[in-house]
Amino acid sequence: MFDRVLECWGSDEFPQAFKQAIKSLELEELPLANCCNHSAVIDEDSIDVMILSSHETDDQIQIKIGVFFCEILSGCACSDDPSQAEILENSYCELLAEIDRTNAQVKFTSASSAS
Repeated sequence: MFDRVLECWGSDEFPQAFKQAIKSLELEELPLANCCNHSAVIDEDSIDVMILSSHETDDQIQIKIGVFFCEILSGCACSDDPSQAEILENSYCELLAEIDRTNAQVKFTSASSAS
């Protein structure tokens, strides 16, 4: 999955390839629950990634990312307005993605704990 990302490293295609690879991950593979402030229920369609910085070592490519997402807050439809039954709350998290250069495996950690 991240093979294409490794192929694009150092080119103009890298950011787009990385974002597409992130979008193809299962929600459980991104450690976003620790960044939730409200419900820990995440709207999978709301995830958007911004690359903050990146660099390489002999063994891996390290990418610091900002992840924007929405938490789903369950409400009530007391006013008989079903649109009020589900509310989305904007959230943000910074992660460090480390891509192993030998097997294209990716590992995510909190950017604050990796500092």
